[in-house]
Amino acid sequence: MGERAFDALIWLLVLGLAAGTLFWAGATEWKSQPVPFPHDKHVDFGIACEACHVGAKDSVRATIPNVQTCAFCHVPGKAGPRTPGILEAHVRDMKPISWQKLYQAPRHVTFSHKRHAASGKIECKACHGEIGKMEKALSRKPVPLSMDGCMDCHRMEGVTTDCLACHR
Repeated sequence: MGERAFDALIWLLVLGLAAGTLFWAGATEWKSQPVPFPHDKHVDFGIACEACHVGAKDSVRATIPNVQTCAFCHVPGKAGPRTPGILEAHVRDMKPISWQKLYQAPRHVTFSHKRHAASGKIECKACHGEIGKMEKALSRKPVPLSMDGCMDCHRMEGVTTDCLACHR
């Protein structure tokens, strides 16, 4: 192989690596959360996912907890779980928490938490990973969701793989 061909090959490898890195970075987008949230401590207290993520088991959509949900347990000036200062300020002033949403089904996909969690008896961690063991607020998806992943699960569970079952 000539020197020019070798140089071209090296440049192609460098460009491929750069493109792959940009793709990966976009696929695992990092977002900063406004309040530190240790999922593990909440799970250790015996709090189920659906206690904070209303609708996770009995509705089409699961919610992101609002400040009123946090205020059930975190009451400024009262004995109870340790409350970080920033959360205490939100609760005291009932100021909305601007959580950064990490999971969003594309507009052309019909997804129902109820159908998967209640009817299908699928645990949250099957799609979202071991969030209940995480010490810090989520800043990226622990498990990136993909059509291939969904299709693999549908096949494994013997559920339809007909496109129109999930796509509009």
